[in-house]
Amino acid sequence: MISRFILIWVTLPLYSLLAQEITMTLSPEKCAPGDLVRLNFKLESEAFTQMAISYRSPEGIHSVITEKTPIVFNPQTQRYEQKEYWILQAMHSGEFLFSDLVVMLEGLIDLESIKMEPIRLAVTGFTETEDSTTPEAWPQNLEDQQPISRWFWATVMIPISFAFYRFILSKKKGGLMQQDLTIEDPLKQISHRLRCGEFPANTIESWLETDDAKGKHALRTSLQQALYAKNYDRDALIEHLDKEVQV
Repeated sequence: MISRFILIWVTLPLYSLLAQEITMTLSPEKCAPGDLVRLNFKLESEAFTQMAISYRSPEGIHSVITEKTPIVFNPQTQRYEQKEYWILQAMHSGEFLFSDLVVMLEGLIDLESIKMEPIRLAVTGFTETEDSTTPEAWPQNLEDQQPISRWFWATVMIPISFAFYRFILSKKKGGLMQQDLTIEDPLKQISHRLRCGEFPANTIESWLETDDAKGKHALRTSLQQALYAKNYDRDALIEHLDKEVQV
């Protein structure tokens, strides 16, 4: 488990040179490898002064970004202010000492460069833990989940099965209807349409007007009764049609 520390801003002693104050802070002073830290510089001066920082990064410290703000006049303190900050990243664990920090002040007469006091960054490594043979517990939400009822699956599967059956039946019926289109014999068409659950009234009426119907008295009577009286035995009529077709 990686330990986390509260970020504490530590301010080094101030340098006071001819009413100039330079503040340097590091936040945080402790971190883990890969974390970002911020090194801040602030200059306050009664006269218009600009600072330039000379810095050599310790080995293992990567500079991510550097930003410098323009010089501004603060009416509350009646001083000129300038800020600069660096975002740094530690590449590995260890103790890093920022000791080569030099600030040059431009705008003052006969003022040499200022070397800042060293500041230290502690980078703690990741802790190691031994593998345990004890299995981890199930998540709480899985333990509290109730098993799915069989009635639920039955409620879901019955409509799906019924819909699938209707689909198969419609495809079969469509196949028989398509087959009717390829049959030229009207008696075969009537027989197949009856098997499909339909009553081919137009086909029957057309066949009754043919010469073939005049020679098949019994079948003509059965079809006339089915067409006009709506009283017929479907299976018997199909059987009668099949016999006439085979003759």
